Amino acid sequence: MPAVVELRNVSKHYGPRRALDGVTLSFEEGEAVAFLGPNGAGKSTLLKMVAAQLTPTSGEISVLGSDTVRQPELVKRNVGLVGHRSFMYDELTVEENLEFYGGFFDASSEDYERVIEMTALERWRDVKAGHLSYGLRKRSDIARALLSQPKVLVLDELFSGIDQDTADSLVKHLEARRGQTILVSSHSLERVRELCGRGVYLRAGVVEKEVEL
Repeated sequence: MPAVVELRNVSKHYGPRRALDGVTLSFEEGEAVAFLGPNGAGKSTLLKMVAAQLTPTSGEISVLGSDTVRQPELVKRNVGLVGHRSFMYDELTVEENLEFYGGFFDASSEDYERVIEMTALERWRDVKAGHLSYGLRKRSDIARALLSQPKVLVLDELFSGIDQDTADSLVKHLEARRGQTILVSSHSLERVRELCGRGVYLRAGVVEKEVEL
């Protein structure tokens, strides 16, 4: 069976600085993989490139057979991304934001209820995103990413800024999505161990080691 996500000798340079340098990795259907390492190791850069948000300097990345550079729109349809930058519109409420994004793929009212309940946003569904705390906004972005039930979830610092109960709920929900490939970066090894079976340690833009979690 071909890999769902494949990186082949991928590098990303910002002038003389090498954020990633010759990374080759592949991930299968249903795998949950944690990216670990210090700040500046290249974790966020790698995840953004998988989600077709950044273009590699060299090498190739494919998601479900689609090249992230030549076919970025096909990649984005299959990837749910939660990053450091929020995709929520400040002037819209949580529910209005979800309805806006859901309109691209005919989401149902049941879909909105599913993600609102899973992220414990019932109390804030009618609050404008611009009035939310960092943690609540992060939860809203997670709800948005889960709305389309994407085949690949890319979660950069998933547990940053969210409370223990919400983290527990997210882990439980994601564990139930066995057919989904999940790529997550986190500074919380304890948390990712609950969710991921494989860990990839990055340091200075290269893969330092891969381990079972």
